[in-house]
Amino acid sequence: MRFKKVLDCLFGFMLKSNKMKYLVQVLINNVKVRKGLCSCFDPFGSASRKIHDDDQFYYLSSSSSASTISTILQVAQTIPSEILIEICGYLHPQDLYSLASVCKRYRSLLWSKSSTTTQQIWRTSRLKYVVNLSLAPPTKMSEQQYIWLMVLLNKCMFCDERKKLKLTMYWEFRMYCCKKCLNERIVSRQTLLNEYNVSEELMECFPRLLKGVNSRDPILYLKKDVIKTLNYYNQLKVFERNQWIKRQEIKINKLQLENEKYNNLHDQTRYDHTEKIERLLIKLHE
Repeated sequence: MRFKKVLDCLFGFMLKSNKMKYLVQVLINNVKVRKGLCSCFDPFGSASRKIHDDDQFYYLSSSSSASTISTILQVAQTIPSEILIEICGYLHPQDLYSLASVCKRYRSLLWSKSSTTTQQIWRTSRLKYVVNLSLAPPTKMSEQQYIWLMVLLNKCMFCDERKKLKLTMYWEFRMYCCKKCLNERIVSRQTLLNEYNVSEELMECFPRLLKGVNSRDPILYLKKDVIKTLNYYNQLKVFERNQWIKRQEIKINKLQLENEKYNNLHDQTRYDHTEKIERLLIKLHE
């Protein structure tokens, strides 16, 4: 158990403190790997999510006495920051994610999107433990968001679908979801042209779903991206619009190349060779 081994290492730092040694031993003895419900944190804002049978997270045993739990929380609050940061350097991203649910202090350390220390902790863990994920996250995306999307997320972001073959990463929309939930959130190019009278030139200003193996697939956009872009466009002064469209087209073209790179990287990281073939066959028959 990685988490237990790392906590054992604390004794190397704490030989002069018998009290701390005792508290850490209590923490080790009462942190369990179990299945069920656990309070965790969604990198995109949600405060909690259900953990199902496939997941394993570290959390305090429900059979622990109130005094024991109090002692464990005391440990969480008294471990010096420099030692805690040192410990985190040995943890897999899954363990960091679990550790963030222990207490507010750990959450503050591990879930900050602006702290250089937090980002370094997650970056170190990613480079050490996640095969194929050496590429840095996109600009404005935190390390924990990046790792969550690439590795840790194992169910549809919008429903309880957990079958791997039914889930797909749409990096251009920052979504890992099933087909049903995707269809509820997208709109086709033809619909925008025919029903909403969106001009052809504006159509090039929306982030779009990358083409799959089937060239007959329609061009699709995320509804909320379309609404956001149209609202911004309509607020521009008339003489500003043409220049804005040109700049936006260049931006979107660059973004599409980046999205393709991260989509491919996600598939290399998440799926083995057999799974890749199975997914390709499913797409060919859609």
